[in-house]
Amino acid sequence: MTEFYSNLPQKEKDNLEKTQDRLVTENRQTKFEFSANDYDATVGFFIKRGFNRTTAEDTAYIILQQAKIDSVPVGQLLDQLSYANPATLSELISTVLNGNRYKSSRLGVRNTRTTKDTVSRNIID
Repeated sequence: MTEFYSNLPQKEKDNLEKTQDRLVTENRQTKFEFSANDYDATVGFFIKRGFNRTTAEDTAYIILQQAKIDSVPVGQLLDQLSYANPATLSELISTVLNGNRYKSSRLGVRNTRTTKDTVSRNIID
């Protein structure tokens, strides 16, 4: 959005602008502090499983945040996630990410369905 500079006094914000400001500033205001070891271990966990650096850092922050909210040790959480195959890990991560997103934007997985050329049916006499 373009900012305009003027000598005129600022106009009073209407309810819509106040709501927009509140949603932008207050929604992500809670700050969490993590130990460097937990952060590095979590980022390394996701990089090892094929995530790029930026995605691994973002996902690690959300996982650490959720672990702190649930009072679960991060090491225990990563140990449980290490046994998951890539498809299950992707599903678990998308579930956690959806819990931390706006309700209007959800992550999902697209299923591409294939059709068979022949139709198979059971015929009962």
